Order: sequence, then C-alpha cells, then structure tokens
Amino acid sequence: MITTGHLRRVTPAIANKISVFFWWPKKNRRKNSCIMESDEDMDELATLIEQTGLAHAANVRQPPVLDSFDLQGIVDYIDANDVKNIIVMAGAGISVSAGIPDFRSPGTGLYHNLQKYDLPNPQSIFSIDFFRENPEPFYMLAKELYPGLFKPTPTHYFIRLLAEKGKLLRVFTQNIDSLERIAGIDTDLIVPAHGNFDSAHCIETGEEVDVDEVKDAILRGKEGWTALTEKYGGLVKPDIVFFGESLPPLFEQRVGEDFPKCDLLIVMGTSLVVQPFASLIDMVPDTVPRLLVNREEAGNDYVLIYEAPWQSSCWVGDCSCGVFHEIKRSPSAVRERHE
Repeated sequence: MITTGHLRRVTPAIANKISVFFWWPKKNRRKNSCIMESDEDMDELATLIEQTGLAHAANVRQPPVLDSFDLQGIVDYIDANDVKNIIVMAGAGISVSAGIPDFRSPGTGLYHNLQKYDLPNPQSIFSIDFFRENPEPFYMLAKELYPGLFKPTPTHYFIRLLAEKGKLLRVFTQNIDSLERIAGIDTDLIVPAHGNFDSAHCIETGEEVDVDEVKDAILRGKEGWTALTEKYGGLVKPDIVFFGESLPPLFEQRVGEDFPKCDLLIVMGTSLVVQPFASLIDMVPDTVPRLLVNREEAGNDYVLIYEAPWQSSCWVGDCSCGVFHEIKRSPSAVRERHE
C-alpha cells in the first residue's frame, strides 16, 4: 500500500507529473509545491496510483538516461553511445507539410474534412463493413491521396539520413501514403503498420490485383472502380488496414524482433491514440530514451512523458521544424548528408 507519507516524499516535479497523468483538477495543484490540499486528497491519489499500477511513477526515481531532456540531450546520447538501432514511430503529422492532412487536427484534419461524404461518422470511411455497403467514399478519398501525387517531406528524408548513417533499425509507420519508400528508404526498413497502396487484393476472392491497374481504376473515378469490381468478382482495395481487419503479419513479427534491440525510440507526428500502434512506446527497455516530436502532447493521458520521465523527451512543434533543429545540433558527420 502506498501511504500518504510516501507521496509527501515525492518531489514537486514528479508529483505534478502524476497530477497531470490523472487529469487532476488544476485548482488542486500548487506551483512548485505538493499538489494536494488535504490528507484526503493525498489518500485518493495514492489509491489511484495503486489501482493503475503506477506506483513506480511516484516512488521509484530511476536515474535519468539523458544529460538533458531536449533535442541536444538526444543528440549527445546518440554521439556518446554509438546508437545504431533507432526505431522511428511515424504518424500522419510527418506528411502534413507534403499537403496531406493529418487525421485529428480541428478544422484541417482528415476526419473534419470528411463531412462532404455524408458518413455516419468519420471513421466509417476506413471501416471494412461500411466499405462493403458503400465503397464510393473511400474510392473518392483514395483518388485524392494516391501515392505519386505528393512528395516526401524533410522528416522523411531525415529518416532516410538515419538509414544511410547506419543508425536506423526500422521505421514503423501508421501512414498509408508510401512516402517513406518514395523518399528512398529501403523497403526492408519500413513496417507499414496500417498497410499502404503498394499492393491490392479483391476482398471477396483474395486474388492479388496489379497495383497499377488499381491506381488507374481509382483515378478514373466511379466508372473505373465499378469495372474493376465486375472484372474480379468483388470490390478491390489497396492493402490498407481498415477497422475490422487484422494488422499485417509483418507488424507483429518486426515488433517482437526489433523493440528489444532498440537503443533510441523517436516518435513523430502521431497522437498515440490508435491501438495497438500506440502501445509500442512501452516495448522498449526502461533504459532506452524516447523522443516525441509532435505538434502537441500525445496520448490519451500523455503517457509517453509522464509515465517514464527519466527516459522521455519532448519537442512540441511541426515535425519538419523538429528534424531541422535536430540536424543542426548533430555532429558534423550526421549533418554532412543533409547539407
């Protein structure tokens, strides 16, 4: 049992992090002091921590794995530890500067702009059941997003730079835009967790369909994809993972092989709310630094930083700006290819 006395010995910084983790009311927080107003509040927080298994966040002060919890600290860590097994977890935010909207940004995100398709809810456009009933919205969206219409961003080339320097173990991407491959990253280094447009099948027969034929049909509009359906005896879609479908077998295989080897985790442009992808942040060892580069704090409870503050760093801003900042701070050998 965690007692009130235990929590009173927690440093103000850790206490405030715990309060944020539980979305504790701001009125109960005091700047630079313990967060609770009374013993009853302290006991309630102690119970919460015990119930959720986060006692280590309050009581165990792990030694920090970084000299400083900023980009410079990450760069120094890479240089000092000869890091060669970096895993990048990438989300829609790394493609925003290419002109592809992310999913959840208010006013500009993909889900906000799907209102024109008159969907039951925004996620329906990626639902396999809805696709069977009404495939047209997805085909219309796919026409707008098809690879070849957009160019890679500085973030994609930063990941390629890590690969060229022999420091990238793998990039696990939620994105379906294939911009990692277009940027020149070896396909063996890419795990498209949610699939992409690089292959396609008939959902009724399982027959593989040439991707160029699928692309031509989708770009032709309703006439094209209707003819494709008739030719193959069922709807044909790129191998993008819809809600209701299993993740690619390669995803599970690479997770099991790669994350125990990881010596630096970089999370870029993702809100960390879609499972099981979001849970990957917990699969690296406790001694491995984790860097978040994102427009906002990520995760339903911002677990990346507050669950393990001794190993986690955050840079809030656009991904492209973040990688430029990191390159500027990198040793000359790392900057050489970029310049």
